[in-house]
Amino acid sequence: MPPAMLNRRGFLKCSAALAVAAECAVAKTPTSPGLVAKVVRVGGVLKIAINGQVFDPLAYRSYRPTPELVRGFHGTGLKLANVTHTGMLCTLDVPYSLFGEVWTGPELFDWKAFDAQMEMFEANAPGAYYNIALQLDTRDWALQAHPDWSNCYWNLVEMAGHEPWRTETAKSLQEFLRQVEARYGDRVFAYSLLCGSSTEWYTNSQGRGRPEAAIREHPIKTACFRQFTGDPTATMPPLEELQRTSHGVLRDPVADAAALRYWRFHHEVIGDAIVYFCRKAQEVLEHRKLLGLFYGYLTQLNSSRLLQEGHLGYERVWRCPDLDMIYAPAKYGAPRSFAGASGYLLTVDSLDLRDKLVFHEVDHTTHIARGTVENGREIPGSGTKLRNAFETRQVLRREFALTRTKRTALWWFDFLGGNYASAETMAMVAESARAQRRLADVEMRSVAQIAVFGDVQSMYHVNARSSLADDLLVQPPDALARIGAPHDIYNFSDLDHPQLPFAQYKLLIFLNAFCIPHHKREFIRAELQTGNRTLLWLYAPDYIRKDGFSVEGISGITGITVVARKGDDSLVQSGNERFGFSKKVMPLFEVRDKDAQILGTYVSNAAPALARKKFAQHTAVYSAVGNLPSAIYREIARAAGVHIYYEGPDPTYINSRLFGIHMQGDTAPTLTLPHNTAARLEELFDGGEVRAEQGRVQLPSAPGATKLYLLTKGDMEP
Repeated sequence: MPPAMLNRRGFLKCSAALAVAAECAVAKTPTSPGLVAKVVRVGGVLKIAINGQVFDPLAYRSYRPTPELVRGFHGTGLKLANVTHTGMLCTLDVPYSLFGEVWTGPELFDWKAFDAQMEMFEANAPGAYYNIALQLDTRDWALQAHPDWSNCYWNLVEMAGHEPWRTETAKSLQEFLRQVEARYGDRVFAYSLLCGSSTEWYTNSQGRGRPEAAIREHPIKTACFRQFTGDPTATMPPLEELQRTSHGVLRDPVADAAALRYWRFHHEVIGDAIVYFCRKAQEVLEHRKLLGLFYGYLTQLNSSRLLQEGHLGYERVWRCPDLDMIYAPAKYGAPRSFAGASGYLLTVDSLDLRDKLVFHEVDHTTHIARGTVENGREIPGSGTKLRNAFETRQVLRREFALTRTKRTALWWFDFLGGNYASAETMAMVAESARAQRRLADVEMRSVAQIAVFGDVQSMYHVNARSSLADDLLVQPPDALARIGAPHDIYNFSDLDHPQLPFAQYKLLIFLNAFCIPHHKREFIRAELQTGNRTLLWLYAPDYIRKDGFSVEGISGITGITVVARKGDDSLVQSGNERFGFSKKVMPLFEVRDKDAQILGTYVSNAAPALARKKFAQHTAVYSAVGNLPSAIYREIARAAGVHIYYEGPDPTYINSRLFGIHMQGDTAPTLTLPHNTAARLEELFDGGEVRAEQGRVQLPSAPGATKLYLLTKGDMEP
């Protein structure tokens, strides 16, 4: 049997005369691939069932695993480990794995390198189950064999639609899965498909600020573009046209049609490639094992990155029946600092609608994290490095509180080594694992009365140099985390999803619904502008139509008369709060409605910019600008009838049984439960309890600390 065709049972039978066979001959005896893993919902929470045994989805991961690190994580009680098998260089020019390259040729693998890492894990984490990651990017041997190919780690969009690359890569992926299943099938519960920059299916992420790197011409990409458009003569528009927006910061659906066509291809071809590889993987796995990957960062990428790096194709990927899990790091920038609120890069509740498990990656730069890698290059993250053990402990608690209340999975990521390399940091992981054991049988669900919607299709129209993505998608989740009431967040395309629980929501927030299809418009009018709900619309809802722009569309969908504004000054005053876009934006709008209650005005000329209007069955609120502060969101929510659990600015994390708070001020927090009764709340990190009398709880003051309280009886149903 040729080495390229080794199967589950045959790899030990290959000829000893072959070099690959020599490696196989000393390899571990194949085991029965009988393990079956599934995502299951238990008590309202998605978990992982392995051969029928349910595991809370807590795991660990490292690009630099050592025996000490693996023993440390295993000693906390964690049974799920992620193992990355690739010798490719990362963006810091050091290998992802120091165990060496595994994928050495078409359908050829170095099992000595693979087994060495697995044996280290098995020796130090007996009884663990593994999520095995393989990087699909073109290796040097593939680029030498195909000089016309691109390195898809850097230029994924240039290869994503290329059938020869897909076919050859899929064959190797399938053979890899067969052989891993033969060797370790009784210990592997999942596989991860890594590709593109940072292994996150980015294209040209290192071309940040250099759009020419993201959209350069390439013969293979041009051929794929022609296939995508169905136009055999199509060519990629020049850079100037691709960057241009003919209507201020917005692309005109007619004048900029060529650019819009290209940008949709740029993202959708990557989403299509992901779906293709998931299907090919499941042809081998037959849904006996879970499949996951990183993709879909709508609420993280700023305007240039969101447009250029290929993640807007994610809605099709998330609907893919062959995919079980989506991964994403914790929110970057200020939210992950000690003073931040953390958060997701994803519209996580749309994934929950589909029973897709979200793994929240805790890759924070702890106080003991190393600053450089083996070649001396600086590891990113110094800007949010935690200063001491206290900050590290509270931030790790905060990430745990976030994921428990949102009912998502979590893994601690040691990154390039050193983030958790001490008994002290392992004890911090252990306390969260211990808290999870207390929660293992607790039923939980969302009690959010606020639903937030972010739209993918609208972002194709946004100028990459504007601030709209930052101001309307990236910033709002952080502000909403500080209003003292929970929220759920969905894709706008899921607005009419049959499982979306509209009955529980009193406030609907539309962050960037510039393009509203006719059927969605009708659904909003028939189903959402009812039940005394409040609908909050930001900036330019329903403004972009197939043939141009319509200010009347904004007025029509909101019910508040809006007109175009002259000028680009967006600073708004509302009470004691000032807010607006972080860069100059055109077009802008202002309210001209005598029946609307004015809540905020432009500072420059007192023109109305924030208004509320009551109708028979609903209330509309319109803000002509973004970056609303927490205080504004809170008062809009309060007026909508949303229960406010906490009046302070500290981040809170709430579901039907849990209340978490990262106390960033000096004031002792007061929790107000939705029901006016006595209750007992157990603190899960430090122990102890507090009691509610007539629905009010005075929490002990602990400046800087994160606390997570379990309501021991009943729930927080408003």
